Amino acid sequence: MNLRAPATLALTALLCASMGLFIAARLEVTTGLDHFLSDASEVDLAVISSRMMDSPTTRSMVLFVRGPDLPAALDATRIWRETLAQHPEVETVRLGPDPALADVVTDLYFPRRYFFSRDAKAATADLASPAGLRTAAHRLRDELSSPRAGFIKEIAADDPLLAFPDLLDRFREQVQGRLKIVNGQFAVPEENAGVILLTTRHSAFASSFQNALEDFILQSFTALQADSSAALELKRSGIHRFAVTSERRGISESQQISTISMLAIAAIFMVFFRSPTLLVAAVLPLGTGILVATTVSILIFDQLHLMTVVFGSTLIGICIDYPIHYICHQTLMPARDGPMSSMRRVWPAISMGAFTTVAGFGGLAWSDFPGIRELGVFAMVGILGALLATRAILPSLIPATPSPNSVRRRAAMSLARGLEGLRLHRVGLRIGFAVALVLVCAVLPFVTWNDDVFSLNIPIDKTWAEEDHEVRQWLSQMDMGRFVVAIGDDDEQGIERNDAVYDRIVAARDRGLLEDFRSLHVFLPSVQAQERNFADLRDTPDLATRYLDTLEAVGFRRDAFRGFEETLQSEPPAALRFSDFTGTPLADLVGPFRVELEDRVAFLTFLKGVGDGEAIKEAIAGLPGVYYFDQQSFIGELYGRYRARVMLLVASGLVAVALLLFVRFRSLRDTIATLAPAVAAAATTLAILCLTGSSINLLHLLGLLLVLSIGVDYAIFLVSTHRSGEGQEATLLSLCIACASTCVSFGMLSLSDFPALHALGVTTGLGTLLSLLFAPSVFALLKDDGDAA
Repeated sequence: MNLRAPATLALTALLCASMGLFIAARLEVTTGLDHFLSDASEVDLAVISSRMMDSPTTRSMVLFVRGPDLPAALDATRIWRETLAQHPEVETVRLGPDPALADVVTDLYFPRRYFFSRDAKAATADLASPAGLRTAAHRLRDELSSPRAGFIKEIAADDPLLAFPDLLDRFREQVQGRLKIVNGQFAVPEENAGVILLTTRHSAFASSFQNALEDFILQSFTALQADSSAALELKRSGIHRFAVTSERRGISESQQISTISMLAIAAIFMVFFRSPTLLVAAVLPLGTGILVATTVSILIFDQLHLMTVVFGSTLIGICIDYPIHYICHQTLMPARDGPMSSMRRVWPAISMGAFTTVAGFGGLAWSDFPGIRELGVFAMVGILGALLATRAILPSLIPATPSPNSVRRRAAMSLARGLEGLRLHRVGLRIGFAVALVLVCAVLPFVTWNDDVFSLNIPIDKTWAEEDHEVRQWLSQMDMGRFVVAIGDDDEQGIERNDAVYDRIVAARDRGLLEDFRSLHVFLPSVQAQERNFADLRDTPDLATRYLDTLEAVGFRRDAFRGFEETLQSEPPAALRFSDFTGTPLADLVGPFRVELEDRVAFLTFLKGVGDGEAIKEAIAGLPGVYYFDQQSFIGELYGRYRARVMLLVASGLVAVALLLFVRFRSLRDTIATLAPAVAAAATTLAILCLTGSSINLLHLLGLLLVLSIGVDYAIFLVSTHRSGEGQEATLLSLCIACASTCVSFGMLSLSDFPALHALGVTTGLGTLLSLLFAPSVFALLKDDGDAA
């Protein structure tokens, strides 16, 4: 090994080691779908969609512990709660209602008990009639002999209409669903199960936090099982483990694919070069490029999406071309002045190939998708890092006098003869190009687009999905991502519109359009509605006198209910407002219903079992500032619009590539000749995908961008060789080795269970092969005499 630049090598090694340590300390990977949403500043619904990705709802986890009997299960949850609470990622962990909640509810709601009613108009109408008053009196008598008689006795004097117990029943339905309270703990007696409600401090998609918590949950429950004399079973609900598993599988597949790809590339190198030194030399620029790209991306974006991390492995397909091209030239036709002279000879072609690729990816850096913008920056920086490392490192590692290799030389000569035959039969090249053009024109009008961003994730484990659904049913949790939004200029206007939504959704539920819903209206109607409810009750003619007469008639003492009469006659307290919940245990209950926008506020009504979204839209039609929101459909529509914008960015990148080529070659004909094979390869790849029934998504587009970049590199190398008149054998061999390396690496991606990786692998692997096949067609467009135009 000719180490003629020890200082450069030492400095490069120091920088790479520093970047490696920085990445190990700072790398945070996320799988959040919000990276594939547009910036939240565009529309209110996009803001809400983005906020819902990191809301208390998505940070919540339900742990369902089943035992041989209910006492054993409740004991286990009490013990486990103490362990879980010690983990720094756990924000809250509850076994039952907050002990302070009852006092807060009493303080806030009991003085205002007549401000709230499930159906105020109907209730007031009933109390206006003697029959309605008798029904209320008999109900009070029955409740005083029920299991909650002690509580009823405490409040009956001031609340003989039982408005406060009714309100508590509605709260209980909202808060605990079908769960029961046993000895102060949430429980499912039918299943002999205790329940733990846990909330994390960070998003379910924040892998650096959730990975550790996921391991802790599993390990601590295993320890709980070992220490318990009872057989315990754990069931869970929450998106945390789905996100963690998705990331782990993605990273694992990425590592496996990278390893197999590198082994395959190593095998290819050993066949043609038979030198471990050359293999190491070829891989070093690639590794340097990935380190530089990761470091810069962390500095810019703080955390990286899983797709960006995985995308790093795909840089093999582009960055490996530069050292391969140089090594082939140095080993087949070494310069007399040594490796650095060979580098100077091929540098114009290599640097031009890199700069056109950077220009192609540059458009992505302007994308409205944070994830796509991240990919664009990562690719640009990685390619430039690999290019500079190729120039700085390789000449110091390549032997000045290469060892003879008959396989390498015979392969290069055979390729040169084949290319010469193609150049002599340009009509055949043009016919092949025309056939591809006809295929593309016939098929592309029928392309179908897949705008479901959720389909890019690893499929959810069916068993886990069923378990999640089973646990959620006990809490009567709503459908993820389906709600009605009421937007107002301030809290009061938003809540007034939310009141109108409540009435419409109740009617829709009664018509069977949905199974159930959750609304802030239960906890907080508008000030106007609260005051109207109390006024209607107070203005009911002689209500206090007539009801006291009725109570006396069924056996109660009249003077025991003077508090009720005084309540109706005295000045009512101020209506309850959303700000009154701040700092109380109720804040966690009402918080998920409210989303702050830039200068407005939105209130959400969560839905369950929606059969027809269009029917819900009709049910709320005409309400100002009110929208039905299906997050998956909305993201799909948004994704579709921005997919079209990404296509324009890719097209703008292609225009930038064309301009760079024109500046380099000073010839429109050479520019078209260099660009045409890459465009033909990408378009034909897209046509073949359509013929095989694939619907095209964003990752297919990224794959096509890679194909364009690789195809342009191949054409640049051929055109540069054509113009210089030397090095044809080395160039052809480098193209074939680079193509084989890329096809292997992306072919492995196509075997992934990760739909995004599969799409990227199939597109790029097929496109790279077509790029090599189309590359000779550059000579069908160059001047016959081979001179520059």
